[in-house]
Amino acid sequence: MTMAVVLLCQVSFAQPLAHRHLEDATYFNAESTTTAAQSELNDGEWVSMGQGRWRDDFLTRIFSVECLEWDVEVMKNDSYPGVYRVMAPYKECPYQSMREIDENSYVDFHAEDPLRVYFTAYNTGLDLDGNGALCINSIAGYQVTEKGVEKGLEVAANDGACGEMQDGEILFPQASLLVKFEDNPNDQWMFANLNFGGYKTGFRLLLPDAPDLELSIDLVGVNDAKDQMTVHFGVGKDCEKVRVAMLPGKANNDDWRALLEGAAKYQDITESKDVVFDYEADGVYTFYAIPYLYDTNRRVTWLTKELTYLNLGWKLLGKAEYTEAFLADNEQGVIQDIEPVTYSVDIEESTETPGYYRLIDPYGDAYPYSTKNDYDNTRNYYMEIDASDPECVSIKEMKDGCGWNFGIGKMVLWSRADRGLRDQGMTKEDVKAKGLAGKVENGVITFPNDALLVSFPDFYPFPYWANSTGKFRIVLPEGAGIGNITAEEPDAPAAVYDLNGRRIQRENLTSGIYVVKQGGKTVKMMVK
Repeated sequence: MTMAVVLLCQVSFAQPLAHRHLEDATYFNAESTTTAAQSELNDGEWVSMGQGRWRDDFLTRIFSVECLEWDVEVMKNDSYPGVYRVMAPYKECPYQSMREIDENSYVDFHAEDPLRVYFTAYNTGLDLDGNGALCINSIAGYQVTEKGVEKGLEVAANDGACGEMQDGEILFPQASLLVKFEDNPNDQWMFANLNFGGYKTGFRLLLPDAPDLELSIDLVGVNDAKDQMTVHFGVGKDCEKVRVAMLPGKANNDDWRALLEGAAKYQDITESKDVVFDYEADGVYTFYAIPYLYDTNRRVTWLTKELTYLNLGWKLLGKAEYTEAFLADNEQGVIQDIEPVTYSVDIEESTETPGYYRLIDPYGDAYPYSTKNDYDNTRNYYMEIDASDPECVSIKEMKDGCGWNFGIGKMVLWSRADRGLRDQGMTKEDVKAKGLAGKVENGVITFPNDALLVSFPDFYPFPYWANSTGKFRIVLPEGAGIGNITAEEPDAPAAVYDLNGRRIQRENLTSGIYVVKQGGKTVKMMVK
């Protein structure tokens, strides 16, 4: 198979400028004012406001680290209302700098117009790896530097790149901040603040005099019957109330507005507490928390998670040993500096189709190259392996990607056997004759050389062959390979199973949720 080499690891600007907000969401109530002219800010006296909080989402763009938060000193000057000076913000950074940071350095945040906040280029002095200190900037500040305050802010606002301040908290839209090494030219700024949105992610500056509207969302778990979910909401002391909800799907403006208008199911709380929600099915859910101050809603906090507590149709087998050979073993070495590795991954088997397996998040926490910063933890990603015919194994296309992103967008994985059976009209005999089928032998799943596929649809339209040297394998847990729920005749008596796939006699049923199967039909039943 011949095709051009694409050095995907060299791509730097993976995040587009457009769609900075969550579907253009705006959760701010501040009123716009006229922005003061840019100044050297040398008049008057700068006095300390005290300790604010700085949450970084610049280091995350270059290093595999999380969005960490720490204390910073914030100054103000009566001569420049709306301007906040942050002294040496990276002096107290949890990561140690290879050079001393000037404690007298500072970066000024211009919030004269709270809907058009910006700051200009600042050398942090923070050098983590000897490649030089990091410089940070905002796109709005870059435009102000290039075009002047009025024109620059107009351009930035039209591009959705201005920060906004409400209740002493300054946030910027996704990908509206910039970072580079100090010796790099200005055409090598990289987008930062890529983790914007949700709970404890993305850059923010919290001023010392900000009201305490801090919220936390922690999933406690389901009850014994698995029909209710308990969530703990932490509520800041200045919140008059907090509107909380659990709604299906990812965070979106329609749900947010419905909660504000009372059109969606919600609960109002006034203090930190556990809240119970009905839980009827597995899936992706968003937990919302909207604080109120002075009878007005403030910025929403949300947490999106895929819940799989019921796990109907699947049973957990244990840990499989997975040897990765999609990204690390593809033709022409498309992705560089990644080696095949073997690690343990949770594996499940279908309760409907014995031999149909799925690996849970094979590129998540267990994958040595993955970090919390570059993996999508809002949902589970499954690699489904159809080994119901041990002589003709295929891997289903992971159309949503594998969840891992190191700057090249979505990475889709599957097998050539699946493509042949699903898209090219091949039979199982055709697939086996062409040497594309995987096999299960002695509890080990393998594939022939070049029988797997990997594609990078955001950058290149055609897939690459993978498993070039045949390293791919899945070692099944001991005893795997026989399903607990077998097919029955359509008119056979109904069979009842627990959520682990064990068959239960009707006279032995206790309170809980069960799977009832008759022939090809399966339904959920609750016993109270």
